[in-house]
Formats: sequence, C-alpha cells, structure tokens
Amino acid sequence: MVKTRKSSNFSNNKTRKIGSKALVCPIGLKPFEEEFSRGKSRKELMKDSRLKNKEFIKQLLSNFAPNSIKPTNDYYDYINYQWLKNVSLEKQQRYIVQVDDFRLTQDKVYRQLNEIILDYVRTHKDKLATNLKNFYGSIIKMNPPSYSHKLSKQAEHIIDRFISEKNPWNLLAFINSDEMIANRAPFVWNITPDEKNPKVFCSYLLPHSFTLVDVNVYIDDGTNLAYKAKYKKAFHKYCKEVFNKTLGRNNYNGGDVFDVEKEMVYTFSCKGIKDDDSGYSKVTADEALTKYGFDWHQFTKALGYKRTPKYFVCSSLSYLKCCSELFVNNWNTPKWRTYWIWILLQRLIRITPGWEKITYDFFGKFERGQEAINTSDSVSASLYMSIPFNTFLTNQYVAKYENPQLIEYVKTLCNDLKIVYRRILERNTWMAPSTKEYALKKMDHFNFVIGKPEGLREDPDLDYGHILYDNMKKIMDWRHEKFVELDGQPIVDIPMMDWTQYPVKMTGSQAYIVNASYTPAKNSIYINLGYIQKPFVDLDERGIEYNLAHIGDTLGHEMSHGFDDSGSKYGWDGALNDWWTDADKKVYKAKQVDVIKQYEEFAARDGIKFDASISIGEDLADISAIAICSEYLRDFQDKNDDIIPIRTYSFEAYYTYYAFQQRQMVKKKALKAQLKTNPHPLDKYRCNVPLSRCEIFRALFNVKKGDGMWWHNTDTIW
Repeated sequence: MVKTRKSSNFSNNKTRKIGSKALVCPIGLKPFEEEFSRGKSRKELMKDSRLKNKEFIKQLLSNFAPNSIKPTNDYYDYINYQWLKNVSLEKQQRYIVQVDDFRLTQDKVYRQLNEIILDYVRTHKDKLATNLKNFYGSIIKMNPPSYSHKLSKQAEHIIDRFISEKNPWNLLAFINSDEMIANRAPFVWNITPDEKNPKVFCSYLLPHSFTLVDVNVYIDDGTNLAYKAKYKKAFHKYCKEVFNKTLGRNNYNGGDVFDVEKEMVYTFSCKGIKDDDSGYSKVTADEALTKYGFDWHQFTKALGYKRTPKYFVCSSLSYLKCCSELFVNNWNTPKWRTYWIWILLQRLIRITPGWEKITYDFFGKFERGQEAINTSDSVSASLYMSIPFNTFLTNQYVAKYENPQLIEYVKTLCNDLKIVYRRILERNTWMAPSTKEYALKKMDHFNFVIGKPEGLREDPDLDYGHILYDNMKKIMDWRHEKFVELDGQPIVDIPMMDWTQYPVKMTGSQAYIVNASYTPAKNSIYINLGYIQKPFVDLDERGIEYNLAHIGDTLGHEMSHGFDDSGSKYGWDGALNDWWTDADKKVYKAKQVDVIKQYEEFAARDGIKFDASISIGEDLADISAIAICSEYLRDFQDKNDDIIPIRTYSFEAYYTYYAFQQRQMVKKKALKAQLKTNPHPLDKYRCNVPLSRCEIFRALFNVKKGDGMWWHNTDTIW
C-alpha cells in the first residue's frame, strides 16, 4: 500500500473547471507552463529534449562552489557562492547598504505603497485625496532652497531668544517637541509603555543619541588614533558644510558640535551614583531636582503638560545627574549655542534638494558605506507619509495584499512551533524547577498578532499644503500634543520612525514593514503583513522545508526572544520581573559567553574582529530557532511515516534553504558600520554558528573535529 505524503501546504482543495470537466487540485498548485513558455522563441522551445537534459545534467553535476569551499568548513559560502558572486541591484536600489531578502522586499513594498497613494489621488476627489496629493508633492519636490535659507536665519533667532530667556528647560523642551530632531537633545523625552506597568504609557527620559555611529571616536584613550582622526575630520567637514550651505558666510566652528557631544559621552560615569541593573529607575519630580539637578516641573510645563507627571523612568541615573550638571552649566555658552543651531540646521539640510547630498556624503557614504543616494520617489514618499497617513496606508495595503490562506498558514505554524518550543523547555535540565515553571507560564501567555497591529487610531484630520517643512511641522506638532495627552493612558498603536537613520527607518508596528518582532512589554510576537509574502512564505511552489527555513525560522527566532538576555528580564504579563534564581543566571551567563566566543572565533577566520556581545540576543534566538524547527521537521516526518531516504533529503533541503535565506551582501565600505551598530551579526555567521550546534546537521554532513563547522558542543541553549 502506497501512503500519500500529507503536507500542510496542500491541506485544502479547490475545484477548477476545464471545459466540461471539474478537476480537484491542490490549492497551492497554479498552472505555469503557458506563461513560462511565452517568453521563449519557437526554436528554443523545439530544442531537442535530450540535448536540454544533457545541459541540465551537466549543470546539476557541476561544482556550484570552488573545491576549496566545503560544506563541512563553511556551509554558508558553499550554498551561496554563486549568488554572492553575481548579485546586483537595480539603479534605484543602490541606496540599500545591506542586500538581502528583507531589504529587497521592503523596497518592493515601498513601490506598492506609492501605487496605493497615487491610485487614490487619481480616483478620488475628497479631502483625503487633496491631502495625499499635497503631502506627496511636497516630499517629491522637497523644501524650496529659498525657504530653507529663510528658516536657517530664523533658527539663529529662535536659539538666541531661548538663551535670552535664561531658562534652559524651555530650550530643552523645544528640541524635544519635534521627533525629527529630539534625539539630538542632551535628554530625550519619550512616551512609551511603562516597563513595570506595561498597560499604560509613561514618560521616559533617555540619554542623548550620539550622532556618530562609532561612539568610541569621542573617547581619548590613545587607541586607533589615525582612524579617529579621519572620522573627526569627516564629521567636522560635514558640520561646516551644514553651516555654509544654510547660512552662507559665517563664523561657526563645526568642531564645536563634536566637542559638545564628546562632553556628553563622559557624563555616563558619575561618581557616587549606582544604576539599577535592569535599566529601570523611577524618578519622582522632587527627586529629579534635589538629587539629580533636573527640573522636571519646568521641563514638562514647557513641553505642554497642564499638570506635572508624578514621575518619569530613567535608564541611567549616572547620566541623569552628570549630564544635568553639564547641561545647566553650559547650555548658553558659545559652543553650545553652535550646537543648538546645528540641530535645527541639519534637519533642513536633509529635506532640501541639492543640500541633501551633504547628509548623504557623511551619514550614507562615509559612515554606512552607502553606494548611492536614494533617488526613488516611492521610497521617500512611503517613508514620510507613513507618519500622517498610517491608518489609511495600513487599511489600503491590507485590503490589497492580505492573503487569508497565508495568514491561516502562519497561525498554524505559530501554534505548532509554540508546542515544540514548550516541549523543549519542559525537557530543560539546567533551570531550577521554579524558573522552568515560570518560563512555561510565560510561553503559555505568548500573544501572536498576525498581519496588522491591534488598536489602530485614526489619522489626524489636518490640512496639508505644498511645503515639506510646514507639512512635517504640522504633523509633528499634532503628534507631540497627542504624546503629552497619552502620559498615564492605556496603550494604543503609534507609527514610529527612527530619524537618526539614513534613510529614515520605520520602527513601529506598521503593517507594511517587512519584518517580525517580539515586544517584551506585551509578551507579544508580531508578524507584519509585509513579511507574509514570497519569498518568506510560499504555498504555490514550495514545500514544508522551504517555508520552515523562512517563516518558520523567523517565528522560532521571535519566540526565543522572549527568553534571550533581554526578554528574560520580563514576566508573562510583560512587566519587568526578575524571575530567575541566582544559580540559573550564572549558568545562562556562561552559555552566553560561549556563544559570544564562537561568533567572534568564526568571524576571526575571515579576518573580521567585532564585539559579538552586542548581538547576543539575536545569536541566542538564532540558535534556539533552528533547534525548534529541526524538531518540528522531525515530527512532521514521523507524522507522515517517511522512509529514511526521504527524511535525509528533507533535512538536507531544509538546511540548504536555511543557508539560502540567509544570503546577504554587504559592501566592504559598509562592513565596519554593520559590525559596530547592527544588533544582528553578519548573516554568514547567523547561518554557520547555529548549524554547527545542530546534531542532525553535523551527522548528515559528517562534520568532525577540526572542520570549520565544528564547535566543541551542540548546546542549543534550552
């Protein structure tokens, strides 16, 4: 008796009529031969099948990687050699620094959003269409240079007016009232879920977000002198060009900007102040002034609060005290005046045609190794318009691109992989019973949000004109007012952007982001609709091995974040909670040290030196994910009672797809920035390290001690 192999990809059927016959075929199978043949010449189609087969067989038997690259030594390069050698970008994609499926698909989504906007403008005559048209046009045209010159002169007067008021807190609040520049303030005010009470928003006061990607450049410790000198010279040049382009002839010193940030770097070590290990310190309004020198009453009044919030949360009390002292004593000096003016001017440089190249040359080309400035209207429009029109774009994108079958598939995989992960935790032998019990409780409370975020709020009902600066100020003023009102209120979804990135980056829960994420404060895994598409999930032409290596691995990865070095500090309800025994913490720390050592050793073989500790959360999640998915695939084969040759083929296919989906191209110029700032290690090591700890992979490929894919243990953490 022949057993039919069942696959969750083909679990449903649909009826298709062909002539007078009704055929039942798998829902995932689509006809392709007619379209496949359409682009080929008759001569090509009529070519002898035997000759084609000979060519195809030759291709199959050829080495797709040089003999020097063995799967037992470097599985990533072994699988991806040809792709890495031939990868190329379209002209309008050359702004992408890190080339992988995520960025390429996100670029496609930008174009889809652009079509949604333009289609609505073409087919509607309502107020929304007018606003979309005006805002879109202002982004494409950018800010008129003459208007930017006028605003530049106003920037000097604005800063001088604040200085004449002799109230530093008014100026600090002014900078914090605009998200596009708030991160450049010495203290960054933020409204975010309270980590100890995650169902409500509260105020956070965060340290300054330093302009340079490599913060070590600010530190005079006698190391890397030539490198730091080159970096500082490039930054000084950028600052001077900002002043020259906006103000014409002037006496501003670009070095003052660097010096002010350098002073702030040294305020992280404040004698006599001990920071909480959790990074969470609640500071009352009175304590802020008497203990740390920060006038919370004056600051929040200037922000627009009618009543001062009773407390704020601070990640570093040391920074709060020392930087408050630095700020109060120096905020109105000539050097700091230059710094304040620069904050306002560098925003204008970014949004003015012809001027933007100054921003690109430093932040894009010099710091990040970006090959070309973004020239795509689709990218620019989608990014900027996601702030004022997020709910509109979300609803339109969902209506056009949501696939119920894919959503259902992801839900099924979420639930199945959760069961596997729970079983792995139940088998754990190194956690104390109390720790394990709590871990299982936390897993039971995982919340999966699939497609679009919960609790979307209406887009603001504002009137937009034709000037980009005015439009951005209008939406930023509206958002600031709403943020103030949200302090102490229940959680709602808010589209967020990281304006320190170049190009600007969406960092909220926008449905059209190509990503998935774990949020500790919600104990929630969110899979954006932008990610639920090819090449990450494919029910038309691929099998379980492909989908498990793509969407499956991502789901396992995000679930694992609930227990990584950061996620493990939060409880089942999303609140900060120390639920680990001291003994368990020591064991877990030792495991992390071993993982850090392995990533650094594997990278060192390629001549790459980097600090793997900054990516430890991602590394732990990668290692856990492949263990979860490997066990799931084993169960899938048991369910289907597969014979050994099929099981062998299936796992080889899974590991091949795993390496294939990790393929990534990073230009040499961009490598340094990636290693210093990206919380994810390079994908080559994200592929090889987890596989090297996988018993099934090592057995299938006969990996032995001395091979490049060997590690001294097969510890998959849990």
